[in-house]
Amino acid sequence: MIFAAALTNNYLIYRGIKNNILPILTNFLATYLLFTVNTQNFSHNVSQYLVVTVLTLLSSEAYYQYQRLFRKNLQPYSARFLIWSAFILTLYFLVQPYVQQTTLQLLISNILSSNFFTTFVGLLLVGACAPVLYWLGIALPNELTSNQTTINAVVKNLDVILKNTHATLPYPENLYSVYGTFSLLGGIGNTLAISFLLLFMSSKRKQNLGLLSIFPSLFNNNQLLYFGLPLFLRPLMLVPMILSSIAGTLVGYVAIATHLIKPAVLVIPNNAPNLLTAFLGSGKLSSLIVVAIVFGLTILIYKPFIELDNAEVQNEK
Repeated sequence: MIFAAALTNNYLIYRGIKNNILPILTNFLATYLLFTVNTQNFSHNVSQYLVVTVLTLLSSEAYYQYQRLFRKNLQPYSARFLIWSAFILTLYFLVQPYVQQTTLQLLISNILSSNFFTTFVGLLLVGACAPVLYWLGIALPNELTSNQTTINAVVKNLDVILKNTHATLPYPENLYSVYGTFSLLGGIGNTLAISFLLLFMSSKRKQNLGLLSIFPSLFNNNQLLYFGLPLFLRPLMLVPMILSSIAGTLVGYVAIATHLIKPAVLVIPNNAPNLLTAFLGSGKLSSLIVVAIVFGLTILIYKPFIELDNAEVQNEK
């Protein structure tokens, strides 16, 4: 909702409309209504940034054109503009059922349950595709964002280890032990490295963003980075997000396949720091070394892109 309000404000200012309180409030409230049932609670995945962006831009452009049509009446809270606001809210209400449909998420969840995603190619595919979908602003199932413990391969591993601690795991390499453990450090794209690098930027604004985002990033929440840097629909940040995710998948897979470390099997609480998933899920301190290697690689991958971003901002000034 804050994103929709900020986007409305920036877009209308760009279009030369400074008195834009009504459209900001309208899009803020409309976005709230879009993801609630009976206006009581958020019952669906609300990370539909692509949908929210398109609807907000269309609504803002409609307001701009509507104001041009009635430029003789510039009172922002006149009946004509209140009618526009009511129309937008009604439109959002009508599209609500379609936005809240989770067909795509359920389809992806079912596909991820396949044993193909316990293979090297399958895991590499997930590591490469998840950042792209996230970058596009498409809501993803929990299996790609925070919780892979409901997948069949992970459940079977846990069942085996609970029956016999020394038993051979049927699926040592899976979405939980590889992707969830080594490719979600700070969120999709291993974005914890971004918060860390921002702490050392010359820009005070970037340093503050790093300070504000590093704590939630430790708990796998990169929402502040998503809009503060930003990451959404920005080609400059897509490349390092994909490379970092792939690097984490590769290192994690090789470390487990060559028996350098034991895979994460035990289920840890949701939103526990992914930096500790390898250790808590396997009970082996050696796993932390691999996590440190992955984190170091992601810093090296992101560093030139963050510096380029910083240089672009300075050139704009």
